[in-house]
Amino acid sequence: ENMDLIAYIGGISLLALVAYLWLHVRVTSYRESRVRRIKHLLKDPTTSAAMPTDVLSDKEERQDRRDIIKGVQSRFTIIRRALILCVFVAWAVALTFPFIGKLPSTMLSILIAVTTAVVGIAARPLVENMISGIVISFSKQLRVGDTLMMDSQYGTVEDISITHTKIKTWDWKRYVIPNSRMLNKEFVNLTLNDSLLWAYLEFSVSYDADLEEVSDIATRVASQSPHHNAQEPPQFWVMRMDKDSVTCWVAAWADSPAEAWNLKSDIAVRLIKEFRERGIPTHMNQVHLNGDPAKV
Repeated sequence: ENMDLIAYIGGISLLALVAYLWLHVRVTSYRESRVRRIKHLLKDPTTSAAMPTDVLSDKEERQDRRDIIKGVQSRFTIIRRALILCVFVAWAVALTFPFIGKLPSTMLSILIAVTTAVVGIAARPLVENMISGIVISFSKQLRVGDTLMMDSQYGTVEDISITHTKIKTWDWKRYVIPNSRMLNKEFVNLTLNDSLLWAYLEFSVSYDADLEEVSDIATRVASQSPHHNAQEPPQFWVMRMDKDSVTCWVAAWADSPAEAWNLKSDIAVRLIKEFRERGIPTHMNQVHLNGDPAKV
């Protein structure tokens, strides 16, 4: 019997050691790969910011980058320690199995009830957020530096801690979401595979406008924008025939979500200027003043 007990303890200990080494190597590998990705993104601020700005000094930008990298390293360090602690607890519990039958049933019932109450009630939000944080950390669907559209918010993932995710919106506000909610949210990841984005602008012109001329102007001003990726020419489409106007789209590639934002604004400004100079009518509405119809 003693030999069986020793063999059991030895086998459980060996299994725990293997699990410890595997977790240590895997988590460290994940941490290093995420840090390399962040360093690569931070070489070009336009690919890692919802709205680039020159407000921060070089010193402040370097500090922000160090904070982001430090946050990623700290998160995976905490995850590694938490998982190793779970392995240790599982090992300790497994060692007690041969002796459970010798414990008084009343004491065992009280111990189980207290543990269930503490974990199930008092620590439930913390445990849920921690587990969700670990799942998010090992998922490639959401990473620090990604640009998102979520709940009508547009911004970049600034930090993923063990309990919450922090998103910096385009106007530099911080949108903080518990990881348990973040794991169940639907969002559009604009930089999941790459930073290129097909940006489009919707606008309307009157039925009196020459659509061929409108198409030429729209594609030309889009191609002239400094925010346009010139690898592929812009495209123009007529999308709808509304009651008072024709709805059109002009679309072009941009190198990042931030560049796409600026590209749409630049195209709109250039289109307004060109339409004004060429006398191209946009909307055609009937307005009655003093009973007399007038076109606007």
